[in-house]
Amino acid sequence: MKGRIPFLGFFLMSFILLSGRAFGYRNLSVTSRSFLAIVTAYSSSPRAVTASGSHGFDGAVACPRKYPFGARFMIEGKIYECRDRLNHKYDSRFDIWKPSSRAARLFGKRTLKVVPVNETTPLLAEWIQLQPVPY
Repeated sequence: MKGRIPFLGFFLMSFILLSGRAFGYRNLSVTSRSFLAIVTAYSSSPRAVTASGSHGFDGAVACPRKYPFGARFMIEGKIYECRDRLNHKYDSRFDIWKPSSRAARLFGKRTLKVVPVNETTPLLAEWIQLQPVPY
């Protein structure tokens, strides 16, 4: 019995202190860095309501569930606000709202750079990566 108590204490402390690393979890920060994501487009009827309760508008995006409603992202140089959710099987994608189904179909499915935006994000420094110009 005496030998089990220190082992049990060690096991519990290591589980509490190292659980994130041991099980592969990370603290994902919404404002961390830019990343590549699959971006698609969708449209809805004028009376349809998004998951956040607002109507679709130019600048609305359905985003993965790890991001709260109201989170903002820069995709292709335009700021989008998280107002809708995707099905769980598409939880790593972003879905931009378009005013018509034709516009959504023309947008298609793309892999694009997505930059989480907040008031302190240096937008130009992160979005535009200056490359040397060949002469």
